[in-house]
Amino acid sequence: MKKTVLFLILVISLTNIDSLAQNRSKSLYGELLGASQGIGINYDARFRKGAADGFGWRAGAAFGYAYSTLSLFYDFKGDQIQSYNQMFRFAAPLEVNYLAGKGKSKFESGVGAVLCMDRYTSESGAEPVQSFGVIPYFSLGYRLVTKNGFLFRIGALPSYHFSSSKVSIYPYLGFGKAF
Repeated sequence: MKKTVLFLILVISLTNIDSLAQNRSKSLYGELLGASQGIGINYDARFRKGAADGFGWRAGAAFGYAYSTLSLFYDFKGDQIQSYNQMFRFAAPLEVNYLAGKGKSKFESGVGAVLCMDRYTSESGAEPVQSFGVIPYFSLGYRLVTKNGFLFRIGALPSYHFSSSKVSIYPYLGFGKAF
């Protein structure tokens, strides 16, 4: 009798652990490209406590660096920046998103903005140029969360530059931990 009761308690507790693993409502992950505009770290959570799907939000911090000998850098208006060959970008992506799906696989979509500070420098000794801007975007992608909490994200992030009427599409890839 005691063994049966202990076995039932063990089964019930393992069932509860498994259901908690499926309802991970928060995550911390690294992201390459996408809203991070380089490499970044993000925190993501659902508005509804304990929900693994539905509406949520994300906030992050990121850094990007680019080097070009061809002056291929563009400012927030889409205008080419001449005579500068290095760009450092500090970014803060902010987003409201929605996760749809059951189980470990989810479709993710979101709307947000990246707050950016860019610094362009030149090897020729020209004075560095610094600029600030906001890049609005929406995201579409796939999210996988395994039973042990491993998080994988992949997708595309189209953004629209109002001042130049240009559309840019950034792919993204992310890995992290859901809890």
